[in-house]
Formats: sequence, structure tokens, C-alpha cells
Amino acid sequence: MWNKKSISFQIIMTVVMSFPALFLFFSILTTRLYYKNVADIMQESQQHSLTQLNESFDTFYQQIIYILIQLSGDSSLKQYLTKKPEDTFEYYRMQQYVHDFLQTYTGFFPNSNIHLILYGENGQTYTTYNETLHLEHTGILDEDFVKQAERNHRRIGISYFYPGLTPYTENENYIYFAHALYDPYRSRYYGTILVVIDEACVTRLYADLLQENNYFSVIAEDGFVISDSRDKLPNDHDPSLLAIARRQAPGVLEYKDEKWIPCAVYNQYFDFYILQLTKYNAITSRVSPSVLRILKLCCTAQLVLTGILVYLFKKITRPIHRLAIVMQNVTDQDLLIRPQRMEFTGCSEARLLGDSFNEMFSKLEYYTKKLIQEQNTRYAAELNSLQHQINPHFIYNTLASIKYLSMAGQREKVIAGINSLTKLLRKTLGDSRETIPLEQELNLLQDYFSIQQLRYGDGIRLCLNIREECLSVEVPRFFLQPLVENSIFHGFSTSLPNGCISIYATISGTLMKLEIMDNGSGIPEDILAHIMDISARNNQDSLTKIGLKNIEDRIKMIYGPAYGLAITSSPGYGTQVVIQLPITDAGKDKTDERN
Repeated sequence: MWNKKSISFQIIMTVVMSFPALFLFFSILTTRLYYKNVADIMQESQQHSLTQLNESFDTFYQQIIYILIQLSGDSSLKQYLTKKPEDTFEYYRMQQYVHDFLQTYTGFFPNSNIHLILYGENGQTYTTYNETLHLEHTGILDEDFVKQAERNHRRIGISYFYPGLTPYTENENYIYFAHALYDPYRSRYYGTILVVIDEACVTRLYADLLQENNYFSVIAEDGFVISDSRDKLPNDHDPSLLAIARRQAPGVLEYKDEKWIPCAVYNQYFDFYILQLTKYNAITSRVSPSVLRILKLCCTAQLVLTGILVYLFKKITRPIHRLAIVMQNVTDQDLLIRPQRMEFTGCSEARLLGDSFNEMFSKLEYYTKKLIQEQNTRYAAELNSLQHQINPHFIYNTLASIKYLSMAGQREKVIAGINSLTKLLRKTLGDSRETIPLEQELNLLQDYFSIQQLRYGDGIRLCLNIREECLSVEVPRFFLQPLVENSIFHGFSTSLPNGCISIYATISGTLMKLEIMDNGSGIPEDILAHIMDISARNNQDSLTKIGLKNIEDRIKMIYGPAYGLAITSSPGYGTQVVIQLPITDAGKDKTDERN
């Protein structure tokens, strides 16, 4: 399993995470741009189609204007609109003539349902319909678009929604153009021309442009739908379609819960908008397969490139990884053992790191050995200093006791004390060991205690309760004497002390527990709290505290900081010092021999 913090893992994860992110970003960007470009191209195509369609509407309008101009300037037609027929025969003759005459103009619109209606000041109505029509009875002459044309003969009135005028067309709605016939010589109107256009005529203009996924709408300025290629009927108001037509901005929009690509043009003659809407989904459904194929190719290329980069990165970082493993396997113990010289290949940086590591380890090996040597020397010096520190402390207290004996005139005891001191010094001064068996330590303690008994008499007693298996355990040399001395001088402070100093030793597992207890006066709490303070070296009673501190320091130096003294005292009841020491291999072997 890869280390998540390794440089190779982080580089590979960076590549693996960055590539999909970049791929996703560019894929989305490319797809959007692709769809936008397709939409723009579609709108350009729509604009071109609508421009041609708008020109067709212009031509259609110009044909209507041409017909109106021709009819307005025909003098014969003017007579038929101003002269009243003398009899029925002339009436039918006039009707037939004008009907045939008007039929010639409808030929301008082949395959289109367009009709012409003339109404003259003589009350006659002429049409291209096959049935007789009396225009004054239909009420159309009172409509606004007709009145508008009569108010200004230079303008055309238009109505995009008006029912048919004959019995056969009254259920249908048509587009009407109205134009007033004006006689400039008499300065009066002599008739009205109506052009009736079926909505199918408008539909035929854009029928060839219709496809499955688009539709056309012709919308008036008030939102009235004049023509629509959908199944729904026209002649309805749709403000949303009008808003789309007026917008005339590129882009995709929503209409009736679908996305559309709109395109619109405004026809100034008819005063309406021609709107084309193309389904956006129809475009994307054709484009999406191509986009998906491109994305698949890009994804495949990305996977191949990612695999190549992962391989290259692993090849580049493999020497660094090897170096990291070698450095990780170098423990404190290995610092003294020079590992096999590492040979690194790959990039120049990796080779440089390998050479630097080999050089560093050579120097580290040298300095480590030198440091260990210096530490051993310093350790021995410190321990020796502590050992020598306790000797003058012991000698001072012993000589003080002999002095008191001399002052008391007890010559025999002075001689015995000097002899005991000489014997004790012979055993200690020539011994350079830092630890000795507990049995030897107890012998030294008894020699010291015998000197103290010369001064204090048999009032104080030394009681040893030592298990036999404890006698061979190695302990710091001469470490019990300061503890017993402390009990004598401070636990029994009277001139004639009376009490017992007991020493217990037991083994539990790999530890030996020593307890030094006295039944003296005890130690006050304030003194007990500071008795181990190193600053006590400057106090008046520093000789005793030097002894305790010396023992504490020697135990920690020999066995480690986890070991030392634990002192408890109850004023009036006595003091207890507890020491726990580990059983060393040498002591353990001797203990096993005793057992």
C-alpha cells in the first residue's frame, strides 16, 4: 500500500485529480462552445431563410399594391362604380363584365385563395365570388380599417381577423385589405376596393421552409397571431411570442417548457413579425453523438496519458523512495554501523541526494562515535564526582562523632572509632565500582553504624530484615549510609537517642524494594517538601541534604530517571524512605545461583 504522504503518491494523485478536473472543465467549455456555435450557425441559417421569406412577403404586398393601383386607374371600372344600371339586363351585364375583369387580376396569385371586392358610390358590389354579394348588408363598410382607408386614400386599411362575407365563407376568418377609390377631379370618393386573402396564402409562403423541428408564426404588433404552422389555430393573441419576436437577440430561450432557437424579422409593409422557432433538442440530438465520440476519444487519450505520466513519475521518484526507506530503517543502534553504500540511478537530483546521503552518513558515523565517547567520559566523571562527594561527607560526620567521644574523655571508644574508621576507609577508598552487591553494602553500613554506637550507645538499634535472594542484587555503593545517618541525626535529636532503624528488602518481579524506617520524631511537612530541593546545598544543614541528593542523582544516573527516593514522614511517629531498584543481569544471575 502506498504511503499517502510520499512524494510519488502526492504527485500521482495530483496528476490523477488534475487531469479529470481539467478534462471536465475543457469538456464542458468545449461542449458549450460547440452547442453555442451550432446555435449561432442555425440562427444564421434561419436569418437567411427569413430574409428570403420576408422578400416573398414584400413581393406579395407589392402585387397587391399593383392590383390596387391598376384598379384605381381604370376609367372603365370607374364608370361601373359610379353609373347606375338602367335595367336588370344592364345590371347583369355590368356584373359579368367586372367579374371577368377582376378574375384577370387574381391570376397574379396562382394556387392562392384571394378574392377582390369592389363597392361603388352607385351601391353596386362586384366580386370574384361566384355568388351575388351586397356589401352594404355585411356591415364591413363600417369597420375601422375601411373607415381608415376612406379617411386617407393614400393608405391601406388592414384587418387580420375578419369573417368571410359569403354564406360559404362566413365561418372562416380572412385577411382584408381596404383601399378607397378617390376622384381627384371631383375631390370625392367613388368606391372601395377590398382584397380578401385566405390565411393559407400566408402559409404557402413559408411552407417550403417547414421542417419537423421548426415552425413559423406571423404575429401582428398587438400580439395577434396571423398565421401559425403548428396545429393550433391562428387568430389568437400570444404576448410571449410577440416578446420573442421583438427580442431579436441570439441565444437559446424557453417557450412553453421547451428550449428553442429563435429568429425573427419585421415586415414594414404588413406591419407584422415573421418568427421562426427551431427546437434546441433537435439540434443537440444530432450534435450530441458527435460530442460524445469526441469526449470518448479525449477520455481515452487522457487515460493513456495519465498512465504514461504515472509510470514516468514513479520512475523518477523511485530512487527518492528508496532513499527514504533506507533513511527510515536507520535506527539509533545502526548509527554505529555504517550501511552498505547506496547506488542511486535516475535523474541527477536523485543521484545527488544519494551521494549526499552516503557522505552524510560517513560524517554522522564519525560524530556519533565521538559523541558516545564523550558522553561515556562525562558520565564516568559525573558519577565519580558524586562518589567522591559522599566520601568527605561521611568522613566529616564520622570524625564529628569521634570528636564528641574525645571531648567526653572516652579514650577507649575513640581508639575503637578510629580503628573502625580506618577499616571502613580501607574498604571504600580503594573500591572504584559504582555498584556492589547488597550484602557488601550492608557490611559497610554495619561498620559505620558501630562507629555511631560508640557515640550514642546502645540506645539506637539497626534492624535488618533482608531476604536472602536480595543479598546478591547490585546496588549503588555506600548509598544506605546517608539514609541511616539522616535518621540518627534528625530522627533521634536528643543526646541520648532511643529508637530503632529498620531496613527491609524484598523482590517483586524485576524490582527490588528497599524500605528504611525509623521510629524517631519525624520530619515536619515544610521541611519534607523542600528536603530534596537542590537549592538546599546552600543551607546550613546542607551536609545531610547533600547526602540525600547525592543518592537521588546516583540512582537516576545508574538506572534512569524512573527510579529514585520516595520519602514519607509523620511527625511524632517516624520517617520512611522507599527505594525501588531494577535487578540487573549480573545481580539476577547471582540471585539464581543462591536459589
